Amino acid sequence: MTLSKIKTPVFLVGCMRSGTTMFAELLGAHPNIIHCPFELRRVWSREAGVPMASPKTFDHKCPHLTEKDVKPGQREMLTKAFKEEMRKNKGNKKMKNSLFLNKNPHLGNKLPFVNELFPDAKFIWIYRDMPSVTASLKKILNRKVVHYWPEKTNPDTVRCWECIFNSIPANIDRQRCFPGGDVRYFAEYWYETNKAISSFANSISSDRIFIVKEEELVSQPEKVITKCLKFLGLPAILPISLIKNINPDRNELWSTRLNKNEINSLFNFVLENGENLNSIFPDDNLFYKYKQQLSTNL
Repeated sequence: MTLSKIKTPVFLVGCMRSGTTMFAELLGAHPNIIHCPFELRRVWSREAGVPMASPKTFDHKCPHLTEKDVKPGQREMLTKAFKEEMRKNKGNKKMKNSLFLNKNPHLGNKLPFVNELFPDAKFIWIYRDMPSVTASLKKILNRKVVHYWPEKTNPDTVRCWECIFNSIPANIDRQRCFPGGDVRYFAEYWYETNKAISSFANSISSDRIFIVKEEELVSQPEKVITKCLKFLGLPAILPISLIKNINPDRNELWSTRLNKNEINSLFNFVLENGENLNSIFPDDNLFYKYKQQLSTNL
């Protein structure tokens, strides 16, 4: 019996630093959801041969995958591995009454692939404003492993971060490497990933995807979680203790974490992309919003 026949798998996606971890932990506190941390990158990589660039997997690349890339046996291998992860993480919960939840930003450029593997899956997409994502990425991508934003060689390819574990090759543009690179590439990542998820969201029925803005989760957690649980067909049992730990000021920190040159780089990115920024999210007129927001802090 496959995982999908037991309970519909749930995949929580969004670009890095968009609140995916926070939301997964809030949902994972529910008695009928088994959240299997941390992203199951090793499972995807080792069990199913899906590379996910990370110090934990030692994969260098995180390729764009579509439904055409599904290989025989991948669904069965992942189902078996997901079941085992559920057993490891279930605690006192009963597997037969619980949904499997995998939070993984690396799936942002692989959603048609995931959908082909699990055609009855449900998806949760959380997105966050670009300046906050940028500032948070700058803070976290400061480790010994170098994260590299690859150049776009195919207009149809959705990129994700690559990892460089040793010295940076001489032919690599260091402005694309972090720590130390140009933050406009964080904005490119934010834009390209969310655009891909938005396109996927429009390709499936609305009852299969729940969309939430991170800022709304922070300001109205009870309301957002209740709506998400209803989407999942679960009772509204709220994680009150975790909700109390949400920092209400987490989206006010970006202007102090980015210097003037970095804010200017984001401002130029916004000007270059213009009204294309308006077509990704349900929000209205992000182009004008970001233009005003960033120029005010220059």
